[in-house]
Parts: sequence; C-alpha cells; structure tokens
Amino acid sequence: MRVLLIRHGETDWNAVQRYQGHGLVPLNARGRAQARALARRLAAGPPLTALVSSDLPRAAETADIVGAALGLVPQRHAGLREIDVGAWAGLTPAEVRQRFPEHRAAYDRDPVHTARLGGESYAQVLQRSVAALAEIAAVADGTVALVSHGGTIRVVLCHVLGLDLAQINRLWIDNCAICEVRRRRGAWSVVRINDAAHLEGEALADGA
Repeated sequence: MRVLLIRHGETDWNAVQRYQGHGLVPLNARGRAQARALARRLAAGPPLTALVSSDLPRAAETADIVGAALGLVPQRHAGLREIDVGAWAGLTPAEVRQRFPEHRAAYDRDPVHTARLGGESYAQVLQRSVAALAEIAAVADGTVALVSHGGTIRVVLCHVLGLDLAQINRLWIDNCAICEVRRRRGAWSVVRINDAAHLEGEALADGA
C-alpha cells in the first residue's frame, strides 16, 4: 500500500508566515494554481484508490481541486488536521515571542509536550494522526492520497522514521509537496519527502 502525504496549497497566511492551526483560512490564487499542478502530477502516476483530506478549508479545497481533475470525491477526516496552535493563530513567530515570552520559552525547551496556549502539543497530534493513518489504511488499498498539513505530515514522518519528535523541525514540507510512505508486510517505510517537482517553473505557471 502506498500513501501520499500531501500538504495543502498556499494561503495568504503561509505567505507571511502566520501560524494557522485550525484557522479557517482559504487557499490564495497561488495555492489554487499549486493544487492544479499537483492534480496534473497525480494524473500522470498510478491511479488513486482514495482521496482523503483534513476538514480544514485549505486542505479540503486542495483535495477538491485534485478530486475534480481525477474524478474522485474526497473524503474528510478530522484526524488529519493541523496542530491546534490556540492563541498563536494568526500571529507570526516574532509576535508569539513578543506576546507570550514565557510560554514560548517553555515550548522551546520541550516542543514535544508543551501545548500551545489553548491548543495541542505535538505528542497529542502524534496520537490522533497515527490513529487516522491506521484507520484509513485498514479500509483502503493501492495508492491513497491524504491531503493534510505541514506539522501533521512531519509528525507522521517522524513516527515512520523512528525519529524523536524533538527533531521535527529538521523536516520541511512545501505547500502541495508530496511525501510517500509504504506499508509492506505490516511495516511502514518512507519512500520520499518534499517532492515538489510539479511546482517548478513552467509546471506551475501553466496552471496559473
């Protein structure tokens, strides 16, 4: 079984590095163009047997664009949501440090178990995202695309790679980039990370 872990397209908050969390932020024009380029890339590969997305608008819209191009109806799964950043939502990293210096310092000391103010920790995201992957894998086969979020995808990759979650910021996923994990004989392995070849130069411009 192949699972494609795909980050949603760009939003205006991505463009200025604002934490989004569970915010209802839509794709911007570039994000929609990225989703169309992604759809063309997926259409050229093995047929998808299922398309599932987070229920947050930026991921759902990305999946809807892909689904319309491939003739698939996306399913939604709340377990694929981004980490809930609580009071950090809408702020830049610099603004978080300015407004919540003590909390940010605590997070820097233990980014795995320190929940954002009113939000989640990466440890909590690990539980729900791995459970979501297992649930989807139990009823799907072939090649499945999951449209999710940068933080959540990196948590899943750390889990599959056996990395301590404290290493999560050593991974980066671009908007609409593809990561791939495969399950063979009950064990998961990572095949690729941050594959964004479909977003380079003319590939993206042609779909704008």
